[in-house]
Amino acid sequence: MSEEPTSKMPPTGEPGQRTSSDAILPWGEHWDAIAKQRFNRTDWIELAATVLLSLATIAAAWSAYQSTRWGGVQANSYSAAAAKRTEATQQNSIFAAQAQIDVMSWITYLEHVQAGDERSAAFLRDRFRQELKPAFDAWMAQAAPGAYPPGTPFDLPQYQPEARRSANQLNAEADKLAATARRANQLGDNFVLVAVVMASVMFFAGVGTKVKARGIRLFMLFAGFVLFVAGVWFMLSMPQNFGL
Repeated sequence: MSEEPTSKMPPTGEPGQRTSSDAILPWGEHWDAIAKQRFNRTDWIELAATVLLSLATIAAAWSAYQSTRWGGVQANSYSAAAAKRTEATQQNSIFAAQAQIDVMSWITYLEHVQAGDERSAAFLRDRFRQELKPAFDAWMAQAAPGAYPPGTPFDLPQYQPEARRSANQLNAEADKLAATARRANQLGDNFVLVAVVMASVMFFAGVGTKVKARGIRLFMLFAGFVLFVAGVWFMLSMPQNFGL
């Protein structure tokens, strides 16, 4: 006798109901098991680690950007300071040449006075440079009868050549620019340190999820969170260069 083929009935209690392992989703039981394993009481640790990892990545990227920006400030400031130093050197050279002219004019004037050549002395005096005349007049005002004043006109505050003043101002500006460059260099190093801290946070957040022991996972998550808070506080305590 031949047996007629019989069809297998789905293992459902009532018609029309499907389980996760029926013909439409034959791997349903497998995914059900994974879901039960994934959505257990420790799932929040993985979620927190994921959030912490994302925030640490953003903070590390921002720190790298800030380090680059402050590196540019450092380079520009050092370049500007060097340019100011060059201009100051040029002004000092001009001042040295003008001061030499003033000294020679003053000495020649005294020689003519001592020789009794008042005409030549007056000729030289009228042709003193404008920056020497106020100092010379102040020096002569200190003279006692029949004697020359003490010191020289170049020791008095009235002797203020423009080239010397300009050189001093340029040197002061160069000092400020150099200080700005040093500060920018320190800020760049600080932001690099923040990036290193954030890399440590990513290590704790990433590796911690691979450990099965729940206590170790919690410890690594907590350590990463503490490092993240400290790094963000340190980063926000520094000036931010947006480059706008």
